[in-house]
Amino acid sequence: MPGVREPAVAGRFYDRDPERLIASLRQCFLHPLGPGSLPRAAADGPGRIAAVVSPHAGYMYSGPAAAHSFHALAADGVPDTVIILGPSHYATDRLAALSPASAWRTPLGEVQVDEDLRRELLERCRLLVADERAHRLEHSLEVQVPFLQFIYGERMPSICPICVRSHPLSASDQLLADAAEIGQALAKALAARRGVVVASTDLSHQMPQVEAERLDRLALDAVLAVNPEQLLRTVAELSISMCGPVPVAIALLFCQARLRQDAGLAEGRKLEAQLLRYYTSGDIIGDRSAVVGYASVAIARPVGKG
Repeated sequence: MPGVREPAVAGRFYDRDPERLIASLRQCFLHPLGPGSLPRAAADGPGRIAAVVSPHAGYMYSGPAAAHSFHALAADGVPDTVIILGPSHYATDRLAALSPASAWRTPLGEVQVDEDLRRELLERCRLLVADERAHRLEHSLEVQVPFLQFIYGERMPSICPICVRSHPLSASDQLLADAAEIGQALAKALAARRGVVVASTDLSHQMPQVEAERLDRLALDAVLAVNPEQLLRTVAELSISMCGPVPVAIALLFCQARLRQDAGLAEGRKLEAQLLRYYTSGDIIGDRSAVVGYASVAIARPVGKG
């Protein structure tokens, strides 16, 4: 079994030098398209956020959008563990792959993998396997980790990276059933702990900005409605080139399952989804002829009783 998973895209998607990496992360938060302030990990945060959606391009492009999700996570408190769901850009296997490593290394140091949670998930869900090959080159999960290290610092929780196929989308009923099985397994495994999901995806790829914004709005409408079936159907029927609809669908189903676990909530209370930021690569570099869309979303459980 692998010991430490080494970074695959340091020096390409983000800086390899620790000091320059920290400077670039600061800039993501302070960028005009970012939150506008640096995050502060609140030890006494409310812990309402069940999941966030975060993009995974190079930090120059999607970093300010991602910073919104991590800024919200920092203010929400420090979880025990962070599940990172990301699409595979290399495989279409039906099974989702847990990282078998004991830790993930970035230029900012090592982050421990939650081995107890991994063991429980493997026992609970037949669709989950431990497979180092799925993670070896994949960037969609890796680029989230330095953000987590930056916002949590010495309070860094353990992580549980899961690489999920996203294509083909033609068998949407089966995909939805698989996503539901994984989402429910995550919720059951985290029932007694404070955990949060980071679902990694970019949106439309390489199309004119006006068209990208139109299609991305339709996909985001489904996310904001916390409707995984609508999301998968919309992406499939309109051929939206969103690379992580299945990880996002799993995150939405996880949030629904966590809501059902909550005791003391008034009947009819709903999950609260908020679009924190949306823009395209055209808004970064000025070329709007062939853009990629980036968004950050936070999905929170409703406040206690009432």
